Amino acid sequence: MRKIALFIGTISVATVGFCGVGQFSGETTCYVYKQDKLQKKLTCQYDGAEGAAMSYAFRQVDYNLPGFGKMATSNSADYDDNGNHTGWTTTVNDEPAIIRYRAPSSKKVVSQTYAESGKEVLQCYLSTTSQWEICSE
Repeated sequence: MRKIALFIGTISVATVGFCGVGQFSGETTCYVYKQDKLQKKLTCQYDGAEGAAMSYAFRQVDYNLPGFGKMATSNSADYDDNGNHTGWTTTVNDEPAIIRYRAPSSKKVVSQTYAESGKEVLQCYLSTTSQWEICSE
């Protein structure tokens, strides 16, 4: 009985700071780039999840790209023991990546300032290792 009480107590403590997780899926238009050159524009399916807790936040999306396979993207906020935000970890297919933005009409890369201005942009994940990039509408 004591082991059960200890287990329940551990689960309770582990979930106290938990805020929630949401899942989503659907179909959209994807753009696949390699070394900044458009390889393919296609209709793709995606499945994702996002969530947050007191010391963690994440967003993961898996894109099913006909003719290319899957591209898994992730972005998570990093915090120190005091709860201070220390940075982000971003990946494409488990490779280090960055998030950047493209203008929907021209598909040219735009600045973070432009993206934050409220204008419509495509959010893209660019692997800094393989140079594969996935953008979605």
